[in-house]
Amino acid sequence: MPEARKCVVKMRDPEGIEHAVQVQAGSLYEAASLGLKQFRRSEWSREATFEAGMLQVEVWEAPTMYRISVGNLERWLERSGGSPREVSLRQKIKQRLAAGS
Repeated sequence: MPEARKCVVKMRDPEGIEHAVQVQAGSLYEAASLGLKQFRRSEWSREATFEAGMLQVEVWEAPTMYRISVGNLERWLERSGGSPREVSLRQKIKQRLAAGS
């Protein structure tokens, strides 16, 4: 996803209810990060099973769907090194996450 696109990020709560948020993102990890940030504001996200949850990312305009575990997303965000593009992308995402705090 080189340019920002509308994405819908979905996650099921411990009771099986699916929650969805819409974000603008230029990558899978950016969309998942922004969606997770919005989910963490919700009461249901404080359940112990939340961290083991799975995010579903739907990229609109070009119908493509991905699933990424919360653990993999957080490990990717905390990773250091990688290609210059990947390092830059992680920094950009972290800045966007910090801006709304």
